Amino acid sequence: MQKARIKVLLADENKRRVNDLYDILSQDLSLEAVRLEPGHSLIDAVSHHKPDVVLVDISRPDRDALDSVRALSSSGQRRPVALFVDEDDPPLMEAAFEAGVCSYNVVDTPPTDVKPLLRAAIGLYAHFQKTKSELEEAQTEISNRKMVDQAKRLLMRSERINEAEAHRRLQRQAMRQSRRLVDVARELVQTLAGKA
Repeated sequence: MQKARIKVLLADENKRRVNDLYDILSQDLSLEAVRLEPGHSLIDAVSHHKPDVVLVDISRPDRDALDSVRALSSSGQRRPVALFVDEDDPPLMEAAFEAGVCSYNVVDTPPTDVKPLLRAAIGLYAHFQKTKSELEEAQTEISNRKMVDQAKRLLMRSERINEAEAHRRLQRQAMRQSRRLVDVARELVQTLAGKA
């Protein structure tokens, strides 16, 4: 079975450098390289081409080049971003990671085989997204539990019942209304808090 080609979007304002990189990548049949056209935004290019990874190649450490990466990270068009620079700059590296870059590479000239770097960027991005999703789920679960606990406390106080009974009442109401327990709890908190 043939492996799917990796689609790489090349984003560099230096036409010579992007053409050199395009030529290198085009020699590898497992890669499909597309260029960011002059005058187009990175977000529009990602939306149009739907690349697996974005490769940003800048000839010198330049924080302005990160603006489009930052905009991409905050849009609904997020993709793994590999950054190539030819000078090491630790503060730029930190800024790059904060902007959404997942692979920071210091190279004088683009290597002839960039696949390992691109695959690493894709892998790191997938791992980060999975971890972020798990964290968001855990935070939502904690928030939901706090809401249910608050509703139970209010019920216990207003109805003079114990915690188990308060929980049963919330569950029965959620089942009767075919709603989530947390939604019933939130509504109860809003109602009882308004009466306080």
